[in-house]
Order: sequence, then C-alpha cells, then structure tokens
Amino acid sequence: MSGALLVFASCGGWASQAARPTTAMVSPAARSVTQQSFTFAKVTYRYLVFTPSGFSSAKQLPVLLLIHGAGGRGRDMLDLWQSFAEKKGIILVAPTFPLDARFETLVPKLYPQLMDSVKQSWHFDAHRVYIFGFSAGGYSTFDAATLDSTYFAAAGVFAAIITPGYYSIVTQAQRKTPIAIYIGDHDQFFTLAQTRATSDILRAHGFTVHYMELTNQDHHYGAISTQVNSDAWRFMCQYSLP
Repeated sequence: MSGALLVFASCGGWASQAARPTTAMVSPAARSVTQQSFTFAKVTYRYLVFTPSGFSSAKQLPVLLLIHGAGGRGRDMLDLWQSFAEKKGIILVAPTFPLDARFETLVPKLYPQLMDSVKQSWHFDAHRVYIFGFSAGGYSTFDAATLDSTYFAAAGVFAAIITPGYYSIVTQAQRKTPIAIYIGDHDQFFTLAQTRATSDILRAHGFTVHYMELTNQDHHYGAISTQVNSDAWRFMCQYSLP
C-alpha cells in the first residue's frame, strides 16, 4: 500500500459545537494534565490523564489509553496526542511502564484494572475505550486487543508485530477487535514481511484490520504522529462495544 493516509468519517467526543458543555458546567481542575498512581500486584505505576477543556460529568467522552515504546514515558505519548484530543474531545490516559517480558504477562489484567481505576474519577464512556501503542508498547497493545477484546473497542499500533510464537493470542480473542497497524517501509526493527504476516494472521481469524505501509518512514513515530494519530482515530472511533 502507498503512504497516502486513508480518510474515514470523522468522529469524536463532541457530537457538535452546540453539544459541548458550557463553561459553567466545566470544573477548572478538568482543564489540565493530572498525574496519578495505580498499584497492581504490589507495584505502583504512574500515569497521566488529559481531559479536554469541555470535559464534564454531564457527557461521557471516549478515552484512549496510550502505551509508549521501550525506555519511553507516558509524557512522550501524551505530548503527541494532546492537541488532537483537545480538538476531538478525547480523554487520554498515558502511563509509564517497564515493558519487559514479565510485564507483558500482566497486561490482560493490569490494563482493564487501570482503566477501571481511572473511571472512578473521570467518567468516560465504557463502550468507547481505545488503546494505541508504539513499538514495545505495540506488543502489549496486541495483547490488549486480543486478550482484553471485550474491554477495548478498537486498537492502533505503530511499528510493532505479533511474533509467530505468540500467534495463539489471536485464537484466544472472545471478540474480533478492529485494529489499525502502521509501519514505515524503512523501519529499523521490523520488516514489511513481518508486519504483513501480523495483518494476515489477524484477518485470517476474522479481525477487521486497517493496515498501512508508510513510504520513506522509519521507526520514528514522532515524525509522522500527526498524520498517524488522525488516521488511527478515524478508524478506531467508528467502533464501540455493545
């Protein structure tokens, strides 16, 4: 496929300008990035929550869980998504995780419990919970999309694959989570053959896959995040849980 980004019908938290909560309805504390912590299996993780300026308990907005790459931080992902989320009316949750092999085994229970904890303070729409991961964070995003398929409405991955030895996660999915996959044709860590194989195995098991190869793009997500984020959201936001 070419690097041209496909266009889908736009959607977001605001049905229209007129549907946005008025300023009087909005808590000043909601207009910020808030740092929180969450403890799971006796380990405490920090995460950031961004709420768009129109956030109000009067309207349940969609929420997007952002998973950074190896050695990264939640702030890295938040910085690449915040202006777009403000425009579209999306709550962002950006944790900082170790992303090692042991951590990956925790993902199926940890991610839903993290989001349930967030929901206690930010009453997002439980039918519109999405996840997007980059590189090492993409590995765990595939875990969430398959092993937590009844929790996340859709997923997006930039520069990551499902390794052949781990294809069994695809067969374990209770629901065929729609997944957008992006890969640069000059990626330093994954080949087009590897990412095509991931797309193929998902499709073979009935998943809806939006697969895109980006021309003259390497592993640097930040260089193309504006275009990828917009395209990924257009794809993901078409879907919601029953």
